[in-house]
Amino acid sequence: MKKPALRWLSAVFDHSNIHLTLLVIAVVFLCVHKVNAAELNVMVNESVVMSELERTELRQIFTGHRQYWHDGTRITVFVLHDNNELHKRFCRDTLKMFPYQLSRLWDQITYSGQGVTPVRVSSYEELVQALENTEGAIGYLESDKIAKLRHLEVVE
Repeated sequence: MKKPALRWLSAVFDHSNIHLTLLVIAVVFLCVHKVNAAELNVMVNESVVMSELERTELRQIFTGHRQYWHDGTRITVFVLHDNNELHKRFCRDTLKMFPYQLSRLWDQITYSGQGVTPVRVSSYEELVQALENTEGAIGYLESDKIAKLRHLEVVE
């Protein structure tokens, strides 16, 4: 005997009720819609003269392997904490890695004495202020309409 909670499932997927099965599947797909998340933008302080950056260069900056801009200005990387959804999305979608992988790379560079970890800020507002007030700063935001910041185009 089938469990009561699963009886409806066997009725839906019974071959004699194929029309009902297709109807249920169609309703599920029509009811589920993708929520459009705000686009992430790589933002830099207005002192940075670049307008675009290759994805490999961006990864080098955020992993600590590149520490100076082309003009010799020191790069200061600002990020949110690893458990922040925006940080997770940035790592996954832009850097193509997981936050824990990024943290491990930062730890390796820091403990080997080859670099410094990015500055972790606790809120989105703090991230905006840090990017606005720090020469050579780079970070990520959901908006590219902030007066003292410039949008940096990431190219493949």
